[in-house]
Amino acid sequence: MNVKNAIKDIRFSPYINRFATSIAKALSQATGLRPNFLVDHLPRVGVVHLELPNGLRLKLLSRGDDWIPNRVFWHGWDGYEPETVPLFFRLASTARITLDVGAHVGLFSLLAACANPYGQVYAFEPLGSNCERLKQNVDLNELTNVLCLQNAVGETDETAEFYHGTSGAPLSNGLSPRLLSFDPHPNRSTVKVITIDRFVRERKLEGVDLIKIDTETTELQVLKGMADTLKRDRTNIICEVWGGPRNMFDELLRPLGYKYYSLTKDGPVEYTGENISQNYLFTTHDIDSLVAG
Repeated sequence: MNVKNAIKDIRFSPYINRFATSIAKALSQATGLRPNFLVDHLPRVGVVHLELPNGLRLKLLSRGDDWIPNRVFWHGWDGYEPETVPLFFRLASTARITLDVGAHVGLFSLLAACANPYGQVYAFEPLGSNCERLKQNVDLNELTNVLCLQNAVGETDETAEFYHGTSGAPLSNGLSPRLLSFDPHPNRSTVKVITIDRFVRERKLEGVDLIKIDTETTELQVLKGMADTLKRDRTNIICEVWGGPRNMFDELLRPLGYKYYSLTKDGPVEYTGENISQNYLFTTHDIDSLVAG
């Protein structure tokens, strides 16, 4: 074993890691210094505890192999995608039904379930390893209002090839490779694809008030598969779109009265085609009332 591997083994030892990360975080908070180096090089191993704005506490499993729980350990409950998480939590607090499409390990599903314990959350995650971690996080928090489904979501009910990374980075959640230049030799799996319209119809769901979509380039197909649901419920949508929505959703969403907002550190800003961000809000509602809660 070389020195580098030995240091890595020590760093990921649960007891040593818990002590080192706890001390480092306390020092960072005491000094006011941002722990960017530590975020990258000293991932938290074990259970991450988060206190939410409504006073509830949330727990996330962290094995040092996933970016999300590590970010929230070092930066707080909204440390991952801070331009998105507070707005999502606010919208989820009044949502009767929330759909998390591309749930990964479940941060948004857990937030929605805690934001409104009386609401129902459906979490869709096709990749087996991610879905297993998602279920573990739901069980860890003893949540009874989250249903985890190992399915992809798309425009038609079918089976399709799912591409995911071979590196240690968080695995992508889409049916298409996300910019294969990042990983020219992705693994692939065959997954079952379902449409939201069929899912909603078969389960007789009423009041789909919030949908989060993060499917690594297949967002349009996902939205096309929920056209009837959107027409009925005028659902608020938090959507990751690489390169900005431009006109790609207009035919589907504009006739329903949707407007697009870039999610920025300063809040939602109506999308003009130039203010490109990573995440967007698609809504038919008054933006001021949504932001004000």
